[in-house]
Amino acid sequence: MGLSYAYPPLQYLQQYIDPQSLAGWVRQQGFIGMVMFVALGAMTASLGLPRQLVALIAGYSFGLLHGVLLAISSISLGALLTFWFARFIARPWVLQRYPEAISKVDDFTEQQPFLKILTIRFLPLGTNMLTNLAAGTTSLSAGVFFSASFLGFLPQTAIFVLGGHGFNMGSTGQLLFAAGLLLLSALFCLVIYHKHKQQSGA
Repeated sequence: MGLSYAYPPLQYLQQYIDPQSLAGWVRQQGFIGMVMFVALGAMTASLGLPRQLVALIAGYSFGLLHGVLLAISSISLGALLTFWFARFIARPWVLQRYPEAISKVDDFTEQQPFLKILTIRFLPLGTNMLTNLAAGTTSLSAGVFFSASFLGFLPQTAIFVLGGHGFNMGSTGQLLFAAGLLLLSALFCLVIYHKHKQQSGA
């Protein structure tokens, strides 16, 4: 995440893709173009492409509202694809390679799984790919995983869509705005965690 603050997001983005051409192509294709963008974004996100880059591209190519909707759909579907891959194909390999992580995730999500996954997604740190793989090897419901991930990804996705839309992260006021969004998500995370501790001790 710090990379977007060190460099102007649009300059970083244009090193990898021509968002104007992408936006023009999607507009020509209409609804089908947006569906194809979501599908491609989901596939690349499931393979490890940083979700921040998907959000930057969406923000620059489609504007603020459509950018958030398309980015969060792509990112959440990408997480679900990795989840399904782990559950139906890679479960033995993941269990062998990351047994401790799987055990911790399974124990963590045994009760109140929606709130637990939501808490993980709100955290700005952590390995997204490992979380998706680990969750896929547990008994966690795919519907709960997807809905909690969708909501939990929103704060960071909105920040990077704003960056892609031309919201220059270099100014003090804009940095404070982005920091404020992250602070709100962190406070929400703490509230959820405190509620969980109270219920666990009851």
